[in-house]
Amino acid sequence: MTRKILQEIIFIVVRIAFIVALIYAGYSCISTCYDFGYKIFADKAKDPAPGIVKTVAIVDGKTNKEIGDILEEKGLIDDGFLFGFQVKFSEYNDKLKPGVYELSTAMSPYEMMAVMSASDTEESVEGEGEDTVISTKSEATLWDEADDTVKEDEEENKSEDGD
Repeated sequence: MTRKILQEIIFIVVRIAFIVALIYAGYSCISTCYDFGYKIFADKAKDPAPGIVKTVAIVDGKTNKEIGDILEEKGLIDDGFLFGFQVKFSEYNDKLKPGVYELSTAMSPYEMMAVMSASDTEESVEGEGEDTVISTKSEATLWDEADDTVKEDEEENKSEDGD
């Protein structure tokens, strides 16, 4: 009889442990999904103003995620994968244009999207309390400037390694 009682107690403990594990897994999953969803619609810059300005060349045919990966590699955003979703769920979906852009770590992802979707003329985009003037280049000069930017970045890296 004590053996049956012991088996019942063990069975109850195992069931309680399983239920607790399910609750914890559910909470973790929901929390992670909420955080990711919040970040998609959050409009936060990586750094406070004035930030660091970097030149980015986007060529034709890049997907939103690939553009995000480029921005992440340049240090302008924290997560390229997340940027792909931010573009997908924004008004800038399928509107990002190839070009050479001057972007800052003080710009939010949505401000960067506004810059990259602007036409070939100068356009004013409202930032945090101030207007930012954006100018994009014509496609004829993109490749030359992109090559120059890559060369400048390589020279900067060499000079930093030599110091």
